[in-house]
Amino acid sequence: MEKLIELFHQIVKDFRLKRHDLLAYHKNNFDRDYVEFNVKITELEARLQQFINQNFEHITSIEHSLRLLKKFQTILQRESLKSDLDSKLN
Repeated sequence: MEKLIELFHQIVKDFRLKRHDLLAYHKNNFDRDYVEFNVKITELEARLQQFINQNFEHITSIEHSLRLLKKFQTILQRESLKSDLDSKLN
């Protein structure tokens, strides 16, 4: 999980370092960089989803699975990831 967190911070840092002039509407640098940022975040979400699913593959008890669900539900805010966790409850 730490690697994913580090990758997220690096993606955000790289985007912020580009220092876009948002008032220069005739330039499309921000648009291109924002699309690239979203692609990287989507890829990161997929890796996070894979990490979560791998953790659930090695569950040994119902109590362990409920603790894991609670842990992930408190840190996840993205709707796509929340819905997948909710499906694990059913």
